[in-house]
Amino acid sequence: MLKPDKLKLLLLLAILFFPMPLAWSMWYWKVGVPNESVVHGELMPQDSNIRYWPLSYREATGSAMTQSQNQRWYLIFRCPAEDEPCLLRDQFWRMHRALGREAIRVQRWFLLPESQMHSAEVKFKGEQLAFLNNVPEPFDIKQYRVWLADPQGRVVISYGGTIIVDNVFDDLRHLLKRNPAPTQWQAQQWQAKQQQAHLAKTAEQ
Repeated sequence: MLKPDKLKLLLLLAILFFPMPLAWSMWYWKVGVPNESVVHGELMPQDSNIRYWPLSYREATGSAMTQSQNQRWYLIFRCPAEDEPCLLRDQFWRMHRALGREAIRVQRWFLLPESQMHSAEVKFKGEQLAFLNNVPEPFDIKQYRVWLADPQGRVVISYGGTIIVDNVFDDLRHLLKRNPAPTQWQAQQWQAKQQQAHLAKTAEQ
C-alpha cells in the first residue's frame, strides 16, 4: 500500500503532466476547439507579400495597394476568364458591408489581367482595381483566387478552387478580432467617414 506522502506526490505529478496530453488530443481531434480558430484557407509563408507582386494601376486612380502605411487589411480576389460576370464582386461587396463597424479596416481589391487595364470598370462601392502584369505569376498568386493580407502587405491566408464566401468571412473576422486597430486610428476614420456622409447629404439638398 502506498504511503500518504508518495500518493500525494503521484497525484501532484498527474496534475502537472495531464494537461499536456489532453491539449494535444484536443488539437489533434479538434475536440473543444472553437470553429473560429480553424483556418478555412491556406496559411502562407512569411515571405509572401503583395509588395512583390507584379501589379500595375491606372494613373488616374492615384493609388496602389501598398502606397501608404495604414491599419487596413487587404481582401484581394480575382475571377477566372470564364466567370463573366464575376459573381465574387457582388458577394464580397455584401460581405464587406456585413463587417459592420469593422468594414472600415478592410480594403477590397479586384485583381484583373493587364489586358483589361483600359476597359475594366469599378462596379461596386469601395472596390479598387489592380492589374496583374503579363509575366510568370509568383508562387503565392498562380494557384489562388482570394487572398487576405495584413496592413504591412504580408499575405496571411489564400484560397484556391471553389470559393466559399462564408469561410472567407469567418477567417477575416477572426483576423480582425485577434488584431485590433489602435483606438485613435479607428476614431479618426469614423470621424472622416461621418464628415464625408454629411457633405454628401448636404450636396443632395
